Amino acid sequence: MKLKKSAYSYVMMIGHLCADLGTGALPAILPFLMVQKGITYTQAAGLTFALSGIGSAIQPICGNMADKTSRPWLMAVGIFMAGCGVSSLGFLDSYAAMFVAVMITGIGSALFHPDGGRMANYVSGEKKGRGISLFSVGGNMGGAVGPMLAVFGITMMGGLRGLAILAIPAVLMALFLMTQQSRLGEFAAEGTKATKAAIAAGQKDDWKSFRKLTGVVFLRSTINTGMNTFIPMIWLHILMQSEAKSGSVTTILALSGAIATLIGGNLADRVGFNKTIRTGLVLVIPSLICLTLSRNVMLSTFLLIPCAMFLNFAFSPSVALGQKFVPNHLGLASGITMGLAASFGGVVSPVLGKIADTVGLMAVMWILIALAVVACIASFFVPDAPATHFETAAIDETGEAGEGATVA
Repeated sequence: MKLKKSAYSYVMMIGHLCADLGTGALPAILPFLMVQKGITYTQAAGLTFALSGIGSAIQPICGNMADKTSRPWLMAVGIFMAGCGVSSLGFLDSYAAMFVAVMITGIGSALFHPDGGRMANYVSGEKKGRGISLFSVGGNMGGAVGPMLAVFGITMMGGLRGLAILAIPAVLMALFLMTQQSRLGEFAAEGTKATKAAIAAGQKDDWKSFRKLTGVVFLRSTINTGMNTFIPMIWLHILMQSEAKSGSVTTILALSGAIATLIGGNLADRVGFNKTIRTGLVLVIPSLICLTLSRNVMLSTFLLIPCAMFLNFAFSPSVALGQKFVPNHLGLASGITMGLAASFGGVVSPVLGKIADTVGLMAVMWILIALAVVACIASFFVPDAPATHFETAAIDETGEAGEGATVA
């Protein structure tokens, strides 16, 4: 099946959705594991670390490999591993085995993101903010659909073994991508050729600005991971809701985040990447404070929406801005701003879990608020998006250039 180039933005979005099903499902599964398997807060956070720990190490490696030699088949392998790891949790009783299974999902996610983000850039045309936001929305939707599938499988298909349902879309998408290898290879070759031409024309990477952005992205990711991991536990232990209801709040977070990611990407193309990032990080602070202070279930549920939306306004603009800072290393930029950043949030989770066990869940929420304040301040030290070589040429010819335009 040969599709139009523009259609592959949606293919990559769906691929991202399938790659992140297991990642999104884990926070919803944790309350069930705590009740039915007796794991502690620290062990629950340890599974979040398993999801991210190995990925932290290999994301930059995979991104660097993607920039040197395109391997579109790695996206299919990554999706397959990501779906099959977490889906096996229902068949395991040992915590060590659970840890390994979740780690397999983390490795699969690490394999997918660098090539996936790079390919999303290549097929998106001039509107990089919109193209990257579509790709990012796929990940958000994975975070929304994953919990729904997990809760459905557990409650309607005979307990934790119902998690096997998570493997189905991942396997199907992996098989589809394998049928598209030649077409994806063409896009990768075109993008590589354009990048080489731009490098020859004088296009350079701004690693200093990229490092500043990475700091903000890592803080945002830690907040996001902390919310996804510990807010369901607040519903379970503070608001005294059932495991199913507690697990389902991650769906609200993910759906709200998906909408905000799409809005943020389109907004970034119009008003600028930095303005969009800063606006989201400023507004998420009062939203998190209100959520932390609330003890009413309905009000708390409503407050999940602005918390997730404002935090995710900054997501896709950050990824696109990272690619603009280092346009000669798109795979590495994607691996760091999407994959490694998410992994970093998981690495911090065991520390937050230990704090929750010893001090209490609400202490974790105040830490997340403090991190949001730091991220907001740090975002004002990130410079504006640079003009690439092609944009500079456009300015010379027309006198103006849109911020969303870039190479490829």
